[in-house]
Amino acid sequence: MSETPKHALILNAAAAQFAKYGYKKTTVDEIVAEAGISKGLFYHYYENKKQLYLAIYDRFTAALSESVKQEIDTSNTDFFNRLKQISHIRIAFINQYPDLWNFLYSAYYESHPDIASEIKEKNQQMVRASYSDTASNIDWTKLKKGISPNTAITAVTWLAEGFVREVNSQKLEFDENEYAKFDQYLELLRSGLYDSENGGN
Repeated sequence: MSETPKHALILNAAAAQFAKYGYKKTTVDEIVAEAGISKGLFYHYYENKKQLYLAIYDRFTAALSESVKQEIDTSNTDFFNRLKQISHIRIAFINQYPDLWNFLYSAYYESHPDIASEIKEKNQQMVRASYSDTASNIDWTKLKKGISPNTAITAVTWLAEGFVREVNSQKLEFDENEYAKFDQYLELLRSGLYDSENGGN
């Protein structure tokens, strides 16, 4: 979606405010003050705070997904190598757009009744789309007997979510050093899920 400079100001200011204060405590007055625009201009673009919040979520997740799709190497058929590649694409994108990580993390745990159910559904849609990107052209024959692709994906999802919570709780930067730790955890999981006799390492 093309944006005017004023529109971009609203989106960026609101993302920062929502990430810092949450949905409930962030007001339209604070957003327009942070953006340096009039309230009338705000309502030219959005009917209310909820519509803006969901628009920011859609904008960020779509941009992140598109970045992964454009840069992912689907010729690499190893599940864990693919995960590492996707992880590094995502951290590069987050570093390019510093408000992205804070907003998406806060949105993931947003519990306000005005938006909680819609964000939960959008999160589920994003996860399903992420599974599609992750699983495309993967050689699942490396998995140990009795372990399905869905089981492998679920295990990695749990690992990733726990890792993200840990990074956030310690107020760490989500940078290459943290991803190196995540890669180590992936290697441990690889050894548990892959059958060495079928080509797993």
